[in-house]
Amino acid sequence: NEGLSLSCAVHADDLALGPEDVRIPGGLAMSVNAVKAGTTVHVTGTLSGTARRQCVRCLKEYDDALWLPIVGEYQQDADLKSKPARRESSERSGEDEGTDDEGYVYTGEEIELADMLREHVILAEPMQPLCHDECRGLCPVCGQDLNVRRCECREEQIQSPFAVLKQLRETVQGQAKRT
Repeated sequence: NEGLSLSCAVHADDLALGPEDVRIPGGLAMSVNAVKAGTTVHVTGTLSGTARRQCVRCLKEYDDALWLPIVGEYQQDADLKSKPARRESSERSGEDEGTDDEGYVYTGEEIELADMLREHVILAEPMQPLCHDECRGLCPVCGQDLNVRRCECREEQIQSPFAVLKQLRETVQGQAKRT
């Protein structure tokens, strides 16, 4: 087994990350270990830094600390070509061919980490980024940031899509009581 450790700074441009993916104003610190076992290289490590996000409730931008564990496996390109087709075995076991993840590929003596790191950063993006758990958001009437102060708007009752069913049930129960 051969091993290699690497620590360096990585910028969003290095990972082909655009503002539509994630905004990383100051870059990321990467620390990885690569261990070669046969023709397979196992990469583990961390990626850390700060991402700039927009809160889904109040729409303010905030900085969010990132600390991502990195795990990846690289197969030598020649090994993948020489492997027998696994389609028959995946069809027998009911697996979808697209779910058979071979990991990443390398050719020669170099491993390109950018695609793997990019995937880790994008997959770590929260679905609903919040500036803090108790964020109160914006008033739906006037747009006031409710974290700063309450507004004078009357809270409108949002009618549930089940309100008609509730009214129907109350009507039926009222009729049943009369009989």
